[in-house]
Formats: sequence, C-alpha cells, structure tokens
Amino acid sequence: MAQAKLAFTPQRDDIYGYSPYGARARTELQRYEEFFGHTGQDMAIGIFALAKDGGTMLRSNHLKEMIDHGFEIQSTLAENNQPLTPRMNLRYPISKMFGREFSLQNNFFGIDLDNDTVNSSNVVSNSTMLSKNNRAKKHVTNMNYVKMVVLTFRAEHQIGWEDADVKNFEMKVVEFFKKDYHSKNLDIYVLSRTYVEEEVKRAGQSLIPYVAVGFVIMLFCSVLGVVCRAYYLKQHSRSKILLALASCILPLLACGTALALMTTLGFRFSSILCVIPLLVLAIGIDSSYLMIHEWQRIIQQCRDNPSEENGQIGYRIAEVLSEVGPAIMISALTNMLADAVGAFTSSPEITLLCVGNLLSMGVVFIYQMTFYVGLMSLIGKQEIKMEQTKQKEIEAAKNVEAANQVHFTPHNSKPAKKEVTEEISKTMWTYVSLIANKFVAAFIIFLYFAYVLFSVYGITQINIHLSTQKLFPQDSPLLALDKLRIKYQVPHFTMATVFINNPGNFSNPARLQRMNEFVGDMEQLPGGWGPVATKYFVRDFLQFENIDVENLEVANDETTTDIQSNITILPSASEVLKETNALAPLYNDDDLPSFISWPEYSFWSGFIRLKNESTMTIEEKKNDSKLEKFFFTTAYHGKELSKYNDSKLEKFFFTTAYHGKELSKYVKLGNALNRWRSVVDKYATEFDATVFHEEAVFLDLINNIPIDTMQAVCGAVICIGFVCYIFLNSWFAVTIATASVLSICTGILGLISWWNVDLDPISMAAMIICVGSSCDLPAHTSFHYYLATVREGPRSDPKVKLANCLSTIAFPAVQAGISMILCVCALLFVNIYMSIVFVKMMFLCVVLCNLHALVIIPAFLVMFDYIRFGFNPKKINPSEDASIDSLPHSDSDAKEASTKNITNIPI
Repeated sequence: MAQAKLAFTPQRDDIYGYSPYGARARTELQRYEEFFGHTGQDMAIGIFALAKDGGTMLRSNHLKEMIDHGFEIQSTLAENNQPLTPRMNLRYPISKMFGREFSLQNNFFGIDLDNDTVNSSNVVSNSTMLSKNNRAKKHVTNMNYVKMVVLTFRAEHQIGWEDADVKNFEMKVVEFFKKDYHSKNLDIYVLSRTYVEEEVKRAGQSLIPYVAVGFVIMLFCSVLGVVCRAYYLKQHSRSKILLALASCILPLLACGTALALMTTLGFRFSSILCVIPLLVLAIGIDSSYLMIHEWQRIIQQCRDNPSEENGQIGYRIAEVLSEVGPAIMISALTNMLADAVGAFTSSPEITLLCVGNLLSMGVVFIYQMTFYVGLMSLIGKQEIKMEQTKQKEIEAAKNVEAANQVHFTPHNSKPAKKEVTEEISKTMWTYVSLIANKFVAAFIIFLYFAYVLFSVYGITQINIHLSTQKLFPQDSPLLALDKLRIKYQVPHFTMATVFINNPGNFSNPARLQRMNEFVGDMEQLPGGWGPVATKYFVRDFLQFENIDVENLEVANDETTTDIQSNITILPSASEVLKETNALAPLYNDDDLPSFISWPEYSFWSGFIRLKNESTMTIEEKKNDSKLEKFFFTTAYHGKELSKYNDSKLEKFFFTTAYHGKELSKYVKLGNALNRWRSVVDKYATEFDATVFHEEAVFLDLINNIPIDTMQAVCGAVICIGFVCYIFLNSWFAVTIATASVLSICTGILGLISWWNVDLDPISMAAMIICVGSSCDLPAHTSFHYYLATVREGPRSDPKVKLANCLSTIAFPAVQAGISMILCVCALLFVNIYMSIVFVKMMFLCVVLCNLHALVIIPAFLVMFDYIRFGFNPKKINPSEDASIDSLPHSDSDAKEASTKNITNIPI
C-alpha cells in the first residue's frame, strides 16, 4: 500500500524552498507573486537566441522578426548615401522608432560598440567587448556586434486558469524549441520557473535507479560479514544468509512506509527526498549488525554452557534485546532528535528531508524490533533443533566409542577454532598495547588537537553559496544557459524590481515628487545605469499629459544631428528628476486608462494595476486614489559586478567559482542587495515598497545559514546528551560521547571546506544527519570502557579494560563503516551536487566516527587512567600471555562478570 501511494504521488519541487524561514527574500517573493499572479502562478518565459556560427546577431536572417525590417530600411538609406531618417534610430542603449524611445539593454547582450559613436564612458566600460573586424562602411547603428538576444514573455494569471495550465504551457514552449524548432542559424534556449523545477525534479529522479546499486553493495557486505563471522564461530547455516538479506530489505521497506505516511499527512514529495532510501539503508542497517553480532555471541555462550533455560528461544531473544536494545534505541532516538532539531531550524526543503529521515528512522526501529526479531526467532528455533540433533549425534557417537573403545573426534574440532581465536586475540592485544602505550597515546592526543585546530581554521574558510545550478543534472540545457547568462547578461544588466503597494494620491505633486526622489535614489546607487535603464511609467505618463506636437517635431529635428553623427547622449539622473518633478502637477489618474490604451504605451499595462472606482471605499474616494499599485525597474553596472561574473556573482548564481578570495566578493554582492534594501526601507512606510531580485532567496543564506547550522548542531548535541544520560546513566560516558560528537561535527565542517563543498542548505541537511549517526560509536566505546572498569576494578590495567571494550565493538564498527561508505558511494554514479555532498560528508562522518571510537577516545581514556593513578595502575594480569587469555575469545566472556548495578560504582 505504501509503495502504491508513492507511485501515484506527483513530485513537486520549489526552487525557492531552500530559502531560510524568516528570510526577508521570502516576503519580497510573496509581494512579487501577489502582483503578477494574484490568483495563481504567473507566466514568465525567457527566450535566449545566439548565432550557431558564433557570429553577430546583427544579421537580418538571424534577427528575423526582431529588428529585421527596421535594420533593412536604415541599411538601404546608408547604401544609397541618403541621410538616415530621424524617425528610426537603431542605437544602443536607447533606440528610437518614430519618435518613441525604447531601451535595448534588457534584450541585447555581448555588445561590441563603436567607441567613436558613444560619449558615455559608462556604456563603453560596461559593455561586453567582443572584437570583430567586419564593420559596415557607414554606421547604421553604434553596435558592431551582438552575441545574444533575449526576449521575455510575461502573462498575468487570469481568472479560471489553474497553475497546472500555466506549467503545461511553459513546458510546451520548452518542448517546442527542444524538439520541433530546427534552425540553421540560431541556438535557442528557454528559461522559465516551471522548466527549472522540472530539471530539479529530473535530477532527484535520477537517484532512484541507483538505490538498487546501493542495495546490492550493502547486501554483498552484509552477507560477506555475517557469513565470515558465522564460519569463524562455527555457526554457519543458510538461515544466516536470510538474516543478512532481511537486514538490507527492512530499511527500504521502512523508508517506503515512512514516505507514504509523510505524503498522506500533506507533505509534498520533493526531489531531495529521493536521497533518503540510500541514507536510511546505510544508517539503519547498523542496528541489524548489532543484533546479528549479539545473536551469534549468545548462541556461542549457550553452546559452551548448555542448560535447559538457554535452550529456549525466548531466553536467547531476551538476552539479545537486553544487551543491544538500549544501543539500538539510543541510535534511533539520536537520529530522530537530530532530524527534529533540523526540521525547525532551516528551510522548507530541508524540513522535508529531516521529517522524511525522522519518520524513516522511526519506522526502521519499529520494523527491527518486530519483524526482524520475529524472523530471528523463527531462525533461532531451527538452530536450536539443529543443536539438539547434533548433540544427540555426538552423544550417540560417544556411546559407540565407549562400546568399541575407539577415540572419537567431533566434526567441530575446537583446536582449529582455538588457534584462529588466539591469532585474532593476539592481533587485538597488539593493537591495544600500541594504543595503551603512554607515548603513543600522547602522540595521538597531540595529533588530535592539531586536527581540531585544522578543522576550526577550515570552518573560517568555508564558502556560503547556493544556486539553482547545483540542483540541475549534468546533461541539463540550463547549465549551458546559466554560463551564457553569467558571461553576457548578469554582469552587464542586473535588474532590481521595486514594488510599490501603496502609491497613494499622485495627483498631490508633493507625494509624486517624493516618489520621484525614491526612484532617483535607486538610480544613483553605486554601479547604477541611471534613467537609461529605468522603466518608470510616471515619466512616460507625464510626457503623455504634456503632448505638444510642435515641440515633439523640434525635438526630433534636434536629434537629427546626433543621428547623422551616430552619437548617443544619455541624460543624467538629476536632469531627469528635475524634468519629472516639473511636470508633476500634470498627473491625473483619470487619464491612465487612455494612456495605456495607446499602442506605444500599451506595454505599461503590465506595470500598473488600476482599481475599479465602483469597488473603492468611501475613504479611498475621498483620497481620490485610483491607482492601486505599480512597480518600476532599474539596472546596475560596473567593474564590481563584472568581477562577480568571474568570482562572486558567478559563484552565487552558478558553480564556476566557489572558494578562495572570491568569498569576499560574494559578500560584496550581498552588501549590494542590502544597499538596495536600505534605500527601499527609507520609503517603505510611505509606499509599502519592496525590492525583488530572483536570487535574493539565496543571497539571504549569507547571514542565515551559519547561524542555522550552529543552532541545529548545538540543539542536536544537547538532545543526544540527554538521551545518552537516560540510557547510560553515566556522566563519564555522556561527556565522552557528546564531546566526541562536537569534535566529529567540527571535523566534518572544517574538512569539507578543503574538499570543495560549500556551506548551504544541502550540506547543512547532510550535517544534521551526520550528527545523529555520529553518536553511536563514541557512546559505545566510552560505556564499554566504563563497564570494563566496573568488572576489572578501577585500578586495573588500562590495556585489559581497553581490550575488553574494543573486542565488543570493533568488528561491528568496522563492518558497519565499510558497508556504509560503499553504500553511499552508489550516489557517485549520479553526478549532481546533492549526491556528491552527501557522499563526501557521510564518508567523513564514518571515518571520523571510527577514528574517534577506535583510536582517539581509547588514547584519552588510557591516558586519563595513567594520570589519575600516577602511571602505576595495579596489574591484574602479570604477563602478556595471561592478558591474552583474559580476552573474550568468542565474546562469551564479555558478559560473565557483568554487574547488575554499575552506575553507583565510582571510577
């Protein structure tokens, strides 16, 4: 049922879902969506056209219907040595068509200008210069070369439209240019929000087939480990393979159940959830390993000391659960609590991942405590019958031996096993003696502090960056488009859109002049293009109100000289502000419908919203405010933005540069966004103004993601410490465990900065999962050392205590670590950023956990004992051979001296 639910659940991604809760960009995005899609999702499609041969787009067969006819008219005049008509002036950045000026800045990119024809240093210095030798004998335009032409199509969400209709239309446009449109001259790229979401979804879906690869890898590791240990303990049977198989299947079944439950509760199914099956398989199987390991130990103990009680399946299951049940519960709770903390301290997408992982780990625990234990009981009954049958055969053989006086050797001869056991014990003792050496332990501690310092320094160098490019599959056409946008569009024309939601009564000249000052302040910010790139309807409306045909003809005649000399003169912001303020008294709301009905002004209808007078309140009628809301746009240029194309901005929007000195430039871009916002804030109370930039949801990560990560890690560590104390009831073990988790988290964050991984919501989610899974081994090591101290005595030899500790946890730890690394490596078959991040961080987590549990913590523990007892602990085992004999050969001795109440014994 769960799998069927998932199969029929549509996948929905939100590219803005990585923005943190409470980020200002979320409010700005909400205002943007309210304006353009007040009844649903707005429609916006960008068409990017480039010449296939790499040449200029200023060719009639390439431009086609864009400027084809106007270009040919001017070319014909130039070829016939006739004066160029002042009615048609094709120049960059401002062109004129029959007296109507319009900007080419947001349509033409990669411009090579004729420097002699432009008297504005800003235009020249901020154009993307591309040297071309083929130039017209007589300039028709001041543009020598155009690399890319961009067309933007936008439609408002009409009543009766469904969001699905908008998405289907946008995808039909994409499919048309991908499959149906074939041009000999142009390369066409399409960009829309729906297309971006579809590509993100496709990247997530590409992970699903490789769950099978991870399952096969994990199955191989599980079967190999279980079978090898079963042979070592002379417990091999086909049923052991079934246990190994079930240990791999249960996490996947639990994951399917949890995700189905999640979607049933109303959570959307996002592409980031596709990584959960492999993570749950890699993490959740550890508990099964512990149960199998303990099950085999209990069987060996029962065989060595047979009795009527331990021949019952209930006794053996109870022994297994009493020994490893708390450890499994600790593991489940720490993972779940870490995910719970992450669900409330990050972004919506990461909340989905944390909730999905939390539910999955919870269901895995339930399945292991029910289904897996039940399967183990069934297999245990068969093994008990086999033991009883084999015992009867041995007794019958002994009777025959006694009757015939022939020496009988059982099939399971113990000398061979004892020899292998002693070899393993000697190897363990050699390792323990090395770690317990005072000088080696001191050297390990020295290396540990060096590791901590190196990791802390790495944290200070980590990049903070996320862009939609990280979410795309490697074969996505949007990757190539992003590179073109970074190279030609973003550094040249970065647009800020300001929404005015409470314009008030502009018939009051003072209020309109205040609005004009607002626009002027935005234009005069560092790097601003000024009025030439600003689309502000009031300026055209006031000209409309001040129409004077004779003055218009004079203005046209005055520009003729400029046209003939092909010079573009750009007005300053102060001049435009002065002129607009002078015309402010002409503003009349009643003329707005006529204004937008004129063909040359009709495009302004998309910039403004008019309120129906019949729906106005009495107070609004008193204020005579018929204009409901509008927005204007302005653009910025400069070397700072161009540098961001190489380092900073390129790093924010895309993936070409993420490390080193570029971090400071990235922060400068965030500061630029803050400058925009600071200007808007000056007028926000008057005009209810907000500024929107499509990447602001990611820029806000600069300040939020470090704090969110610290909160998530600290909150998870506190929860882990609380859980450990409840189950371990030892401040010593809890202190070691929590300190180790902090150390591991510090190491992961510090080392990924040297491994080309940025700090972003994806790496933060992986960090939260790592926090939950990093507690198990350090807690086991500290607790079993504490347990060995209770058994052997507080002044016993640290070597003996460490040997008893590691003999219990070393094999399951190494087995789980190797299988987990190999399992998550299946994600490397999918070359997307999300999979690479999870592989790198889980690899570091496994390695650091094992190093802490098997090397670092033992070194600290034995050094602590040496210091506490003055380097002269009481020698319980006088010789090395005696120490070897005291080791738990088959794990059967580890429990013999167990004390029921050990928490009150001082250490």
